[in-house]
Amino acid sequence: MKQLEPDLWQTSRRSIAERVHTHAYLLIRPTGNLLIYGIGDDQDDDLDQIERLGGVSVQVLSHRDESGPSLEVIRERFSSRLACGVREVDAIRGDAEPDLTVGSDCDDPALQGVEILETPGHTPGSISFRYRSPNGRTYLFTGDTIFPNQDRWGTAVYPQLESDSRALINSLKLLRDLSADLVISSAYVGDTGVVEMTPNEWAAIIDQRIDRLRAMLPTS
Repeated sequence: MKQLEPDLWQTSRRSIAERVHTHAYLLIRPTGNLLIYGIGDDQDDDLDQIERLGGVSVQVLSHRDESGPSLEVIRERFSSRLACGVREVDAIRGDAEPDLTVGSDCDDPALQGVEILETPGHTPGSISFRYRSPNGRTYLFTGDTIFPNQDRWGTAVYPQLESDSRALINSLKLLRDLSADLVISSAYVGDTGVVEMTPNEWAAIIDQRIDRLRAMLPTS
């Protein structure tokens, strides 16, 4: 694992498709550590390091693509809870039964201070997270709603998998004005899923992706 910030750790890189990689992120908090996104079945070294860092209180998935057999392994090892968006429950249930569904009105004490953002589009129940760290930095976890794609940014719409371009456009509008020092995606193409960002840079990236999605909408 790699330490990115005083309270933020990144698990080892995992390949999930050709040229596509992912990490999970451990957010260290006095109220209990959060594991954001999913890990693979062969990342025992990461789990050992997570244990040394205080374990996991809640594992939070941004969407169904992060589901897998490791969900039950993590829950059993750390006595943790599993959280996801309400519209992702059925898709995740094949690997593990979520303990908690979260949305913009979430008031669970373990997630206090974490802004839950409902960002459907890539999947019907995709969620993102923004956290203002006590160290003065803000982290925006975007899941696969928007992600680094080499030297650009990408969005992924798969109608056969319940993606919705119009919903994704609205989700990007929501994210546009949410400033963050670090934008952290789930999947990514290239060298990293963690990017330093200024508000103006972020707004320009979002505008470009919205224009691209609008151009692909049916005209009828």
